[in-house]
Amino acid sequence: MQKKFCCTRLGIRHEVSREIGMNFRVVKYDAEVRFDKTNLFRFFVTPGYMTEERNVKHLNIKFCPFCGTNLYEFYKADEFINEDPGYF
Repeated sequence: MQKKFCCTRLGIRHEVSREIGMNFRVVKYDAEVRFDKTNLFRFFVTPGYMTEERNVKHLNIKFCPFCGTNLYEFYKADEFINEDPGYF
């Protein structure tokens, strides 16, 4: 099944390798470490980075920077997770 994104521009940034350009990363933290218990996922925009890099620059976002969709309302499935919680 093909994933449905809020817009093509954000979908492209989700599907590219983490090493290439601007990325859209979706992370699901364990319930014990989340301050906000109502939202399971966190959404980040990052520059390209290598797997072994730490202290990766990232911007936590709530709305799609391209179409304005509320990411917490749109992305609610584990199929969108594309990063481990240890990075951010």
